Amino acid sequence: MQWPPFRHLNLLSAIQNVEGTDLKEQGPQVRTSLIWLVCGIVFGACVALIVTLCILYMVILPQLSSKGATGRLYVQGREIHRTFRRLEAITAARCSPEFLAAMRSIVLDTYTIRDAAYREGDMVRCSSGAGQVLVSVQSFGPPLFRAVSGAETWRNIELPSAPGVKSTIIMRGAFSLMVAPVSPQSRSGRPISTVLVNPLSGAVTTISGPKISLSAAALLAHKPARKGLRFISAECVEGAYVCYVQVMGLREIWYEFSLSIALLVLLGSIVGGSLSLLVLQAQRKRATLENRLRRALDTNEISLEYQPIVELGSGRVCGAEALMRWTLRSNEKVSPTAFIACAEESSLITDLTCFAIRTVSRELRSLLRNEQDFVISINIGSRDLTDPRFLLALETHIVATGISPRRIALELTERQPIDTPDARATIRSLHAKGYRIYIDDFGTGYSNLAYLGELSVDTIKVDMIFTQSVGSDTIRARLIPSILGVARDLGISVIIEGVESEEQERYFRASGAHFAQGWRYSRSVPARDLLSVARSSRTSRPLHGPAGGG
Repeated sequence: MQWPPFRHLNLLSAIQNVEGTDLKEQGPQVRTSLIWLVCGIVFGACVALIVTLCILYMVILPQLSSKGATGRLYVQGREIHRTFRRLEAITAARCSPEFLAAMRSIVLDTYTIRDAAYREGDMVRCSSGAGQVLVSVQSFGPPLFRAVSGAETWRNIELPSAPGVKSTIIMRGAFSLMVAPVSPQSRSGRPISTVLVNPLSGAVTTISGPKISLSAAALLAHKPARKGLRFISAECVEGAYVCYVQVMGLREIWYEFSLSIALLVLLGSIVGGSLSLLVLQAQRKRATLENRLRRALDTNEISLEYQPIVELGSGRVCGAEALMRWTLRSNEKVSPTAFIACAEESSLITDLTCFAIRTVSRELRSLLRNEQDFVISINIGSRDLTDPRFLLALETHIVATGISPRRIALELTERQPIDTPDARATIRSLHAKGYRIYIDDFGTGYSNLAYLGELSVDTIKVDMIFTQSVGSDTIRARLIPSILGVARDLGISVIIEGVESEEQERYFRASGAHFAQGWRYSRSVPARDLLSVARSSRTSRPLHGPAGGG
């Protein structure tokens, strides 16, 4: 039988208000809370950091291009390539005023090119800045790099026309460019490498910045490469075979994504700390409830009430279900759903079951001895079946006091499965001794058709969720005839739980159900009231039913 609805949102506070808090216990509790909070914060921050770095390394960084970080270099590379094309397209006579004017116009249209010159053989004949000049190219020495296109590169060259100024000289065909040396750094301060690539020979020459160990094919593929915890991304100028390469390690990643990482770590710390406090609160609530439940068993705060079970054919009270109740000294009710669940997760469930057996024997002994067809059902769980205290309580308080086992029904609750051979053997043994075996809340939990045969079941109790569906077109309503039919075919009686209306009563009576319980007949009552209800239904008016009206 489902427990009646109690308001238990303030369960813990109600218990604490009654019991009070020992000031001596506050110090250790505060320390424990702080430890949990710190551990949660550290754990959350570490998880957030690890997840963030994994996302960066596995998702974000492989998609990054170095163009954004090497913008100035990339612009210069494209500018050099474009400037050579424009110079080669000049049609004016070489070194004529028109030619020089055209070169000056082209140079002025650039950002990083200082001068452009025209040469014949090994001699530079004119330049956009100096006009007519004669400078031997041989004075530059051997080139640093010679590309497939024939372009040659010199670095740190000081021309006679610009003493003290070092430039990079790039020659291709009849033209040469004097380029301002650019060695930009990433925002983290790490230099960006300038690399010249010869795709035919595979030669890779680093002319500035940290040396790059990637192959020519890897650089020209324009795809980031991962080496350990470092990412190497390259951007190459199309047709010029000049690549600008950035290496990103932990330092660069932190600098580039420091704000995002910090925010995610902070969020992880908050989430971790919050979860740790929630876990601590849940543990404390359970510990508080469990400890308080132990004391309640010793202080008579736990009691039993009994909800009558009525025979639908006659309306006669033929039994009752023993229901556990916990009333605090403040007269507040603690929900059975809460403390029974707590007891089932600990060893207290058998203590409660033994308490129920003792109380039934003490309060209803005369009724059970004198009324030969009156049955009291007691809820038991799977742990009880393997606990010797449970069997001892039955022997001591039922058999030894002269109560017939036929007057006691053991309701197997749905909250835990009966899935061990020892537990099932115990059930069969108890049934052989005369105890009735009920399946409580049939159709909602672990019960199934196998239970009915393997556990020697006498009665199933159809859960109130099926009762509430009567008159509707739901799946549950359509399952009711099947459940009743299976029980009828197996010779198993049926108790309908949660009957509250005349319509429900008529439906189940017409469907062949044997017994019912619910608020239509009676709420749960103390033992003294159950005795009067039982005697009244036998000597005068039954509780509803055909003889009692509606």
